[in-house]
Amino acid sequence: MDELLHWFELIGIAVFAFSGVLAAGHKQMDLFGAVVLACVTSIGGGTARDIILNVPVFWLEHTYYLWIASMTGVVSFYLIRYLKVPMRLLMVADAIGLAVFVVLGTQKVLEVGYSATIAIVLGVMTGTFGGVIRDVLSGDIPLLLRREIYATAALTGTAILVALDNVGWLPHELVVAIAVFVTLAIRLAALRWNISAPVARFGKH
Repeated sequence: MDELLHWFELIGIAVFAFSGVLAAGHKQMDLFGAVVLACVTSIGGGTARDIILNVPVFWLEHTYYLWIASMTGVVSFYLIRYLKVPMRLLMVADAIGLAVFVVLGTQKVLEVGYSATIAIVLGVMTGTFGGVIRDVLSGDIPLLLRREIYATAALTGTAILVALDNVGWLPHELVVAIAVFVTLAIRLAALRWNISAPVARFGKH
């Protein structure tokens, strides 16, 4: 199980780094800017989580996470220079990273020994905070704050993981897979059919 989660984490790092480079490409940033966005997108959420938990920050203990993010950033930078990459691909890459890191973040908080409520909150943070930093640095309104179904997908994934884990009817590997799948499915469905949340508006006077 630990090995499976580790591979999920590496995939999430690479995918989120790729989404950071795509955001940099649409803003016409240079290589340095692209690598910065790749790194903050992929490790930002986990960094914030570990600081709050007062545990060693994961990429300080294991620097290969940072190397994966950086190398993915460099390779992706040159890749998108020669390929026309639609903005939609950024959204899909971000959805995959969101699903993976939300579940892994929730899992890590539960392993540390915190309650289900704290695990859900920090799980959502793990999956979304890197994207928030990416969007702020690239001059966009963060996806988390837009009308799109984003935080809702993350919250649903964490809740399913915690609920199924507490019931204990299914193998933990299957619980993790279900939580990742549900989070990703909700986010991709929202993208496919333009499903959005209600928007705050000032009333007419």
